[in-house]
Amino acid sequence: MHGRLAYEPRLIQREAHTLDNIEKVVVEGLCTGCGTCVGVCPTEAIAMHISKGLFLPNVDLDKCTFCRLCIKCCPGCSLDFRKFNSEIFGKQPKDHKVGNYINCYVGYSNNKEIRFDSSSGGIATQLLVFALEKGIIDGALVTRMRKDSPLEPAPFIARTKEDIISASKSKYCPVPLNEALKCIIKEKGKFAVVGLPCHIHGIRKAEMNVKALKEKIVLHIGIMCSHTVGFSGTELLLEKAGISSEEVSEIAYRGKGWPGSMLVKLKNGSSFSVPYVGGWTAYGPIFSSFFFTPARCLMCPDETNELADISLGDAWLPELKNDKNGQSIVVARTKNGEDILNLACDAGVVFLKPVGREKVRETQREPLKFKKDDLEIRLALIKHSGMKTPEFDPKPNSSRSFFAFARNLFVFLNVKLSEKQIFKHLLRGVPLPIFRIYCGIYKFLCLL
Repeated sequence: MHGRLAYEPRLIQREAHTLDNIEKVVVEGLCTGCGTCVGVCPTEAIAMHISKGLFLPNVDLDKCTFCRLCIKCCPGCSLDFRKFNSEIFGKQPKDHKVGNYINCYVGYSNNKEIRFDSSSGGIATQLLVFALEKGIIDGALVTRMRKDSPLEPAPFIARTKEDIISASKSKYCPVPLNEALKCIIKEKGKFAVVGLPCHIHGIRKAEMNVKALKEKIVLHIGIMCSHTVGFSGTELLLEKAGISSEEVSEIAYRGKGWPGSMLVKLKNGSSFSVPYVGGWTAYGPIFSSFFFTPARCLMCPDETNELADISLGDAWLPELKNDKNGQSIVVARTKNGEDILNLACDAGVVFLKPVGREKVRETQREPLKFKKDDLEIRLALIKHSGMKTPEFDPKPNSSRSFFAFARNLFVFLNVKLSEKQIFKHLLRGVPLPIFRIYCGIYKFLCLL
């Protein structure tokens, strides 16, 4: 499937608590699929493989020395936000939803092509191009889709403007970005990284344990995220269009204006597109209903990518809803991030308008409620089902209202049901407009 071997776990005949490498995290269901373990393994004993629509690590026990570096750097089993906030920012955040920040903005790339062909505003792509051309970085860890297997992501080190632009737009599928950290460890130069919260968590943990990474990574650009979607989500959309994955030559989930559409090109030369949101045939409601979402995403407390230097997301604001070119919400968290934004703004390559932190909360209202307000009750629901949960510091503290329970039960059931093959078959027959109505139930519960 998708050009990689199916995941075949080589679990030794031992209890999960006795495992001494990343297999322990996989067995306990806490793997985020970020690829950090692959990137830092000194003996290259770990590789990522696809299992049930997700990326999971597989350990070659003949190469593994049980040094436990993979577990030390893993963001899936534990995350000490208190420690990282002290290390990175020198203080704890006053706003527990937005995290530490210096300034907040809405903005976009002044390059019309980059802006139009990005998910929202093109800030990430433009900043990387600017940093590369100014010699601030020698390369950037980014993701594009594989040419030989177009439904799979390909993390790589971009070293040219063209490479950076090829990695623009969101990838609504699992991405083992951090497996490419091994390239940064081996190579000379200074690098930027662009990733989701779980990727940045893993990179920050790796930097604490691998000196070479801390010295070489000079810019962390974080993409805001409520959850990811397994490969089964894309496969469902293709099936609804009567297309097999083998017929696809290229796929782009966003782009061509804002909020954009998913564009699928086929090997026979034809193509079709599906709007992301805003219509009865949009595909966004399927993903927003948490179908095919990894269970580990339900345990993540970070929506705005709080450990990044710069965090970026769609600017879902009423006053910007008619801007079809797209704008980004931008959170500058560190002095380094703020300095690069100011340099890019002064050079005229990006436009930035200062806004208050309440605008960040407004643009991310529903996902922030999911990640922050509802985390404690959702973790309790997950534990009650018999699943393990990560260790966080500080521990989550949220409301326990009836409506909070209802909306989180909605999410949890959708995640668990879509893991079952028979339910996947049932979803094939559901028209896209029904998904929009169904997603509306969750949105309504979020208002309560």
